[in-house]
Amino acid sequence: MVISEFENLILSELKKVVEKIIKENLTLPISAKSRAGAEISDFLEDEFVLRTKNHSYFKEVESSPKGATKNPWDVRTFFTIKSHKELVWIDFKAVKISGLDSNPDIGTPDKIIRLIEDGYFYLVYIFVYYEQFENGLRFVKRENNEYIKIYFIKDISSTFRRNPKNQFQVNVLAKPEYRTREEFIKVFIKKITESHVRQIQISERVLKKIKENKIEEKLINLNKKSEDIIKKL
Repeated sequence: MVISEFENLILSELKKVVEKIIKENLTLPISAKSRAGAEISDFLEDEFVLRTKNHSYFKEVESSPKGATKNPWDVRTFFTIKSHKELVWIDFKAVKISGLDSNPDIGTPDKIIRLIEDGYFYLVYIFVYYEQFENGLRFVKRENNEYIKIYFIKDISSTFRRNPKNQFQVNVLAKPEYRTREEFIKVFIKKITESHVRQIQISERVLKKIKENKIEEKLINLNKKSEDIIKKL
């Protein structure tokens, strides 16, 4: 089976399930304030597990433990075709339409490395969009007049980057770009390397400034003056 066909089949089957959930639950009695994103994710996780109990492809479906904010996936399942079982991690991202130009954290590089080391590859992002109304929130269409945007991390926009917190970030509006799995690995390592180089350069500049400006000596002298004032009281 051609890899791209295999990948498209996973995405199309995921899209069918999630779109059906949203279309049958266009409004939710959830406040669009505080932790709305987390509550929407919890709702989608539970519904996905419920609706795939007897699915043709998705087997052994489970949602993340409630309250486990550091879990590497929201839903974990095996995409089963013929005799092959492919582990798939699903990460739901609920985005309020007033924050479309945001750059949410989308996970650490470490979890991607661990997934590939375990012999798998597919982490899927499923973005859904919502707005507030008087009785809660409602899902709205955005991308190509659809309710969801779905893509594998391997096809993430080339504008993504790793921040100093060791989290990948990507703009909500950034469009995915198809890559082979090997192409993604190269881009993935390149982004990690670039980020660490930036951090090293920043640290080197700070250390140079501390040394050249004799910051330690200045602070000690200033502190001594302050202490002397107190001692004279």
